[in-house]
Amino acid sequence: MVVGSFVSQLAGLRSSLETMGHEVKKMLEDAVKALVAGDEESAKNVIVADRVINNMENSIVDKAINLIATNQPVAGDLRFLASSLRLATELERVGDLGTNLARRTLVLGELSRQGVAHDPFPEKLTYMAERTMAMLDQALKAFDDRDPVLADGVLDLDDEIDELNRLIKATVLETVYADGHKVAWGLEIINTAAHLERLGDHATNLAEETIYMARGKNVRHHHMHIL
Repeated sequence: MVVGSFVSQLAGLRSSLETMGHEVKKMLEDAVKALVAGDEESAKNVIVADRVINNMENSIVDKAINLIATNQPVAGDLRFLASSLRLATELERVGDLGTNLARRTLVLGELSRQGVAHDPFPEKLTYMAERTMAMLDQALKAFDDRDPVLADGVLDLDDEIDELNRLIKATVLETVYADGHKVAWGLEIINTAAHLERLGDHATNLAEETIYMARGKNVRHHHMHIL
């Protein structure tokens, strides 16, 4: 193993992860803006951008596996490489959620054109989108800065997102029960809130990986998430 080359490749892998994180963040920002504004053209661009995220994941996974196989890393370096594989997967799944949000925008637009009964876009859902994006931003910053304390703060936000999801679902169900013509609209709103709740879960997972890399402490099973 050539030490200098290995260190350089580790730095390159970290840089690739940071770049992927920034691209995913932009994709989610665009998806949320499109959703709130009902901007179908922007939503279509988000869906196309998912291919770039998928390619980034494949590249990072290949690099990490190659470094593990050819350098026999130990301790902190091995933790970083193992976490890199999970981080790339988490980021790719966040990108998938951006695509799902964009698709909800398209469906809501089509329902509107069909004259399907609906209420205004829920303010609580806009707020939930803002909070989950703030959560993702903090998780990515914690990784970029190698800051486990900042990552700890992300874990504390997850309960708020879960509660918002419950509130939105309950409110929409009340609306649908009162007016059965709004079922199709209500289903899309509930699905949108569920996507945002999952985004909060993935932001939490990203933060947990940062804590693991920084402290060598596995906190992944302290929070129950569906991956």
